[in-house]
Amino acid sequence: SCVSMSKLSMKEQSGCRKLLRLLPLDDLFALKDTVTNRLIAVESTQEAIEAIISYSQDAEELLKRKKVHRDVIFKYLAKEGVAMPPNSDKQQLTRRTIEHWASGEHLLFCPNLEGQGLKCISSAHGLVLVAIAGTIHRDNACLGIFEKVFGLIRSPMDNNRWKIKIVNMKVEAQSGITDRQLPVITYDSKELLSLCD
Repeated sequence: SCVSMSKLSMKEQSGCRKLLRLLPLDDLFALKDTVTNRLIAVESTQEAIEAIISYSQDAEELLKRKKVHRDVIFKYLAKEGVAMPPNSDKQQLTRRTIEHWASGEHLLFCPNLEGQGLKCISSAHGLVLVAIAGTIHRDNACLGIFEKVFGLIRSPMDNNRWKIKIVNMKVEAQSGITDRQLPVITYDSKELLSLCD
């Protein structure tokens, strides 16, 4: 069975399919040649669309291609019920399309609860800072790592309850990660305390 080698998420793939169906046929086949370096022969519109999706590095790269005209993106967004000003340029339409696709993503945050993945300190003012590091996943792909810091303060009414006072998040894309060890907290205690200033 044919497994899509696409780097695009499921939502991006289905969005691209709808959008590519709006292209004139000669543009679609020319785009297929460009994206695949003319290495893939196709016999139908459907095959051309699948080839384009499989060989595109990311959604933005595909939308920026010359053959994907501004009007096609505009028409696609209109069909999706996303109204844009008629004078929007291609860049604005591209950005909006990517936002439209991204809003349907389900990201999974997996904390590293071993040793260095978790750090907890309290400030002089009774604020407790909890920092946690972990990986971010979508479907089966690891997209990157995150570090999240929560500043917690005890509820004045109930000593067992805590309120979130501050939240701080740092995210690094997968391409920036070289070693495959579990993510660790990179903040030192001083940096953590400086977040509550």
